[in-house]
Order: sequence, then structure tokens, then C-alpha cells
Amino acid sequence: MRKKGYGYVMKQKYTITVADMELSIISDASPDEVENIVGILDRRMRDINLKSPRCTKNEAAILCALSYCSERMAMQEAFKKIEKDAFRFASENEKLKKTIESMQEELETLRKDAGIMRSILDRAAITVVPDAQDSAKYSPKAINQVVPTEESAPADPVAQPAQAEEEVKKAEKPAQKTRVGTMFDLLTFSDI
Repeated sequence: MRKKGYGYVMKQKYTITVADMELSIISDASPDEVENIVGILDRRMRDINLKSPRCTKNEAAILCALSYCSERMAMQEAFKKIEKDAFRFASENEKLKKTIESMQEELETLRKDAGIMRSILDRAAITVVPDAQDSAKYSPKAINQVVPTEESAPADPVAQPAQAEEEVKKAEKPAQKTRVGTMFDLLTFSDI
């Protein structure tokens, strides 16, 4: 008696015919399983007899047994290789899981850092925006304006305030949009 599934299966007696030889066997397999196995063996023995007509039934049975043993050994070797590959893949899978976890932690850290940088930049943008009065200071003319030094200063000290007033008036005029450079074609001083 052998345990199969949820219950015990009792061995049964079968009468089978293989290559015109009748045999009695005892098996715990179902009748369908026995019939299927007998059919495969019978076909293989008949194929051997057709290819080698001088082969006796006993020799054909031995050749079938050798063939099945050979196939079984090849399957066992293939199974061992598959087991070895499965073990290797499982260890590689664990390594990959650890790598993914560390990358997720690093990504989370980078996201937090990016959030902090965004808030710093937002605060900086709020505090840097110039007033309308201060915009003249940031116009292209005011930025490019040359500050007179002692060497370039006019000899007449009375002319200095008048010259300074003219420069302030020029700076207060609405600034024309001036391109900053080829890399910043869309960015102009008046946009800043």
C-alpha cells in the first residue's frame, strides 16, 4: 500500500501484452497509466523488431531497457544542471534585490535633497525679485555703465553732477530687450 494524494492506493494486479508476450504485473498505478506505459513500450519494441528483424523479443526488451536507462540518466543530468542553475539564479536574484533596495534608498535620499533644493531656490527667488525702483539698477545700460575713476573723471567738478543726472535719466528710460548671448536667446535683461 502506498500513500498517494490524500488517501492510500492499493496495488492491483494487471495482465498486459507487450510485443505479443502476455505478462502479469502488480502496480499501484491507475489502469489508464498502466495502459499508457504498456502502449509506449509495445510500440518501441515493435520498432526495434522492424529495424532489426533478426532481433529476438528478449533482445528487443533489453534494448528498450537500455534506451530508457540512457534517457533517464540524461534527464537526471539535465535536472541536476537545472537545479544548479536555479540555485545560481536564486543567489543572483538576492543580489539584485539588495541592489534595487539600495538604489531605492538612494533615490529617496535624492528626492529629499531635490525637495530641499527646490524650497531653497523658491525662497531665494522670492527674496531676489527687484522692486520697480530698483529695476533701473539692473537694466543693461546701468550694468554696462562705466564708473568713472580719478583718471577718467572730468577736470571740471561742477560738470560731474550734471553728467550723473543725464546717466540716471538714460537708465530710467524703459530698457529695450537686449539678447544676452547665443546660449540664452530667450533670456533678456528685461525678463530678469
